[in-house]
Amino acid sequence: MGIDIFLAIADLVVACAVTWLIIWYFLMPSAHTSDQDAAADSPTNRSWRDPEDWGKWGADLDSRSHRLLRPTIVSALLTAPVLVLDLFDRFGPDLIPSWLTSPWVQAILITPVIFYCGRGILMDGWTAMTEHRCSPDLLAMLATSLAYLYSLATCLAGSLLPEGSRSPYFDLVGVVITLLLLARVIGTRMEASLVASLNHLTEIRPASGLVADSEHPQTVPAQILARDRIRPGDLLLVRTGERPAADGVVESGSALVDDSELTGGDRPRPCGPGDRILASSKVLEGRLSIRVDAAGDNTYAARLTKIIPQALIERSPAMRRMDRIVHTAIALIMILAVWTFMLWLMLGPQPHLAHAVGNAVCVLTIACPAVAAMTIPMAFRTSLETGLAHGLLFTSPRAMNHLGRVRSLILDDSSLLDPGDSEGQGVNAESLTRTATHLRSLRVRSLILDGSRQPDDRIERAARQAGVDMLITRLTPERKRECMDRLNHDLTRTSRGIPADRTGQDTASAAKQGRTSLVALAAGTTADPGLTDRAQVGITLGPKLQADTDDAADDIALPQPDLILHQGDLDGTSRAIELSRATTRVIRQNLTWSTIYNIIALVIATGICQPFLGWMLNPMIAAVTGALSTILAMLNVRRLHRLRHLRRRWLHLALIDTDQLPTVAARRPQIIVDSQWESMQEGKDPAAAMD
Repeated sequence: MGIDIFLAIADLVVACAVTWLIIWYFLMPSAHTSDQDAAADSPTNRSWRDPEDWGKWGADLDSRSHRLLRPTIVSALLTAPVLVLDLFDRFGPDLIPSWLTSPWVQAILITPVIFYCGRGILMDGWTAMTEHRCSPDLLAMLATSLAYLYSLATCLAGSLLPEGSRSPYFDLVGVVITLLLLARVIGTRMEASLVASLNHLTEIRPASGLVADSEHPQTVPAQILARDRIRPGDLLLVRTGERPAADGVVESGSALVDDSELTGGDRPRPCGPGDRILASSKVLEGRLSIRVDAAGDNTYAARLTKIIPQALIERSPAMRRMDRIVHTAIALIMILAVWTFMLWLMLGPQPHLAHAVGNAVCVLTIACPAVAAMTIPMAFRTSLETGLAHGLLFTSPRAMNHLGRVRSLILDDSSLLDPGDSEGQGVNAESLTRTATHLRSLRVRSLILDGSRQPDDRIERAARQAGVDMLITRLTPERKRECMDRLNHDLTRTSRGIPADRTGQDTASAAKQGRTSLVALAAGTTADPGLTDRAQVGITLGPKLQADTDDAADDIALPQPDLILHQGDLDGTSRAIELSRATTRVIRQNLTWSTIYNIIALVIATGICQPFLGWMLNPMIAAVTGALSTILAMLNVRRLHRLRHLRRRWLHLALIDTDQLPTVAARRPQIIVDSQWESMQEGKDPAAAMD
């Protein structure tokens, strides 16, 4: 009796000491790296740390996937016989020779699995532990190491173990490593899809272009210049099958141009004098003379290769917050595993050791914190690729999150210009009608800020036809900025009445903004910079070109809009909002069911149901459940690649006759002249006027 009390006290002391060690080593503020450094050094994001190297790393991604595939197949082939032998040993021991039931046979098969196939998992887990980081690989390393060492002990000193504690867990080790390797293969292939599209942007950029003499194009022979030597104002000649080396405006000639790789267009478009053409687009048929206005690193294709990698390495406040939550959750799971082991060792039924090891391994393998850790960055990368295929470029994860919370869209008059009008005076009423209808279906308010000083009913007629919620007209640039500030204040709603901050740097402010309805501004590339700087969510229609500088690196450092619409299509704003909301739904689905699953699974894995129901969770079931939960979360994120229901809606809206859209009959806009806006500032709230 005295020995039992002494052992119980010793177990409690050891459990308390290990718990304190985990808290001190992983959870003390001074013990681990900062959130930003930990996120940048994690295996998930290490590949995107340096935007300069993304192309080189992306070229190696396919071979990396193949390298992962080989150990996955080897692990599966070596684990399968162990599972078969275990099944025969349980249900048909007389059907196989006795020597096959020896644990040494399983040890011989599984040892290559853990040390060859699972070497990457063990190394990543060890690296995370030495860096004071709690990662899913750390849990996998602890679970497989504990199960393997215990199983090896049953082989070497099985006679010294209590009766009933001599069953090995080699099959569990093989299953865990095989499923984790399979999850890595799926994740790598998902990243490879995006990286392949990014690499393609670099590969299609022509190295040189045929430049004619601007003053004497007919008499002076054209010469081939490297793309870095082409300057704005040069006359670029492009023939069938070639790609322009610079952005510009067609001066003469006609051709059929395919720019779908840049803009996401679904079909080639005819180009003639006055039309804009982007570098790296392909001339399918015809000849063009292009007056260059952006060359070298200032072209739209070159800027894409810098903006997209920068967006991939940016960590949004939500990502940093989720990293902290996952870090703490994994530390708590390790503490729970320690106490599960000790309590079953002290209080559990015979055999104590087997039950203690089995339940501790269950706790470590059934949890799936990887779902929370990878959901947000993987969902953003997947949606970024989907957006690029539809002419939408999200410049950061924070930008995508903000677009999903937009409830009011302000359209600057520069966004309403008809690209088919060479004089730039026409209004694209059809595009505005589709956009207003689409926004109304999303429950997003639509407003127009018109800066025309003289009475001009072009925009007013288009607004009435489209059925927008409000039109504020005859505004000077200064008055337009004031209206923007007022609308930001009146149309932004939070649970505490705090307007949103576009910077999103403060964590507490970011948490409050999670409940904010934001206001977006859609403007053309010629819009007033003072107006676009005031937007909570900035949307630029058309390629965002560099202005007044030849240093592309300096331009990249300037604030980027949250969304760039390659084709200048106004309805792209509503598509981007809908895609952002779909991404948010997928993230919430994964995080919600992951939280519920982890709570229920961990409670069951501790064996707390044994005194009441008389059964305990099999470690094999726990391992399979934990790994499959991660794989299913990846497949759920993968749905963002397809979005068939959204694509059907977008195609239907693009093809339907605008006369059949329920716009004017649904709502007529409130027309406000600048002089009336003055009285509204002292009286009625614009938000209330639209309700």
